[in-house]
Amino acid sequence: MNHSNRSLNDRRRTNWLCAGLPLVTMLALGLQLKGQTNAPGTAAQAVTGAVTTAAPATSPAPHVESIVSIRDKPGASAAAVPAHRQSYDFTVKDDQWLDTGVALAAGEQANFTATGSFTLSDGRVVGPDGLDRGWKDLLRQFPLNSAKTGALVGRVSDAAASVPFSVGGGGEVTMPTSGRLFLRVNVSSDLSATGSYKVKMKFVTQAKSAAVAGPAVSALVSPETFAEIPRRVGDEADNPGDMVNYALVGTQEQVLAAFKAAGWVAVDKSVQNAVLHGLLSTLGHEAYTEMPMSTLFLFGRAQDLSFARGDPLMVAAERHHLRVWQTKQMVDGRPLWVGAATHDIGFAKDQRNGSVTHKIDPKIDDEREFLLQSFDAAGVFSSAAYVIPENPLLEARTATGESFSSDGRILVMALR
Repeated sequence: MNHSNRSLNDRRRTNWLCAGLPLVTMLALGLQLKGQTNAPGTAAQAVTGAVTTAAPATSPAPHVESIVSIRDKPGASAAAVPAHRQSYDFTVKDDQWLDTGVALAAGEQANFTATGSFTLSDGRVVGPDGLDRGWKDLLRQFPLNSAKTGALVGRVSDAAASVPFSVGGGGEVTMPTSGRLFLRVNVSSDLSATGSYKVKMKFVTQAKSAAVAGPAVSALVSPETFAEIPRRVGDEADNPGDMVNYALVGTQEQVLAAFKAAGWVAVDKSVQNAVLHGLLSTLGHEAYTEMPMSTLFLFGRAQDLSFARGDPLMVAAERHHLRVWQTKQMVDGRPLWVGAATHDIGFAKDQRNGSVTHKIDPKIDDEREFLLQSFDAAGVFSSAAYVIPENPLLEARTATGESFSSDGRILVMALR
């Protein structure tokens, strides 16, 4: 067994945040984030024009390309995963991820029991179930922010977007995807831990059932699917903004469940809601990551849903975030949803009005891939594909004036 020094949540921190930026200040900054405009009374409209594309000679031809899930790659299926024993014993004895070396298949179930203790650098002694967060813990970034301090947590695969799960002192876990099992004590990088947990994992015997697979989404969608979908969303003044770079096929319940399983949180809809939610989270010693995002428009209306993934300390400046709109189209009897996903990496000057706005990573395809990896690691889609539509968007500027580039592909995932 090898100890992996790769932490899922190692994030760069700035001095002003480490010094403890007050929540109210963070929320105040949210009033001037990307997508706000100084054009009062302007009607919200869908962005159907002003699409910036490369010259036709350099534009890729419209087509559909299937995506192979990490669950379907060679060696990932239950039959292909190397045979393992019915039970294993591990020792977690430092504050890094422990690579157990055990390969698991998506859907396998295992029972965990854990004993032992760790002494944290601040003097607290914790067991596998962990301790409730203290005030100082609100200024720390944990591998799994929803788990208690010092609790035993795990993850399957070392993909950057994979979501850890809580193990604690015991319980049954269904593996969300295929890959090696990693275990760790849930502490931040500035909170060292000494001690050990003895962990026993025993596999649950499952009744075999024939999987019923529907048609792959690559056979259900085509470039024509997106013929009536605007290539970009816009702000309330009809300034073209972010690129529509992903689509989902599923019911609203499936969409909500998929984002939750993949570690995304539904953001607060207003600053007023954020203030209340942030205060309640603080009083409950919970991390606050649901800071609202600006309203953008598609099909003549604001986004139906908004989600984010971010470090609680950095959420005001840096986070993965996206917006979702339900279309009028149906694919294989289920609604088609589309959206725009971008990665906020700091602050910049809004070129429309000089106010403060978010700066996005100009390589927006990276955020599309992060969304794919997070859904794949959570095992929430049955099939996925890339679609290059007619007139793919390759280069453009956001509504706030920032440039971005793309290969023009739209990610499509059929949800479970």
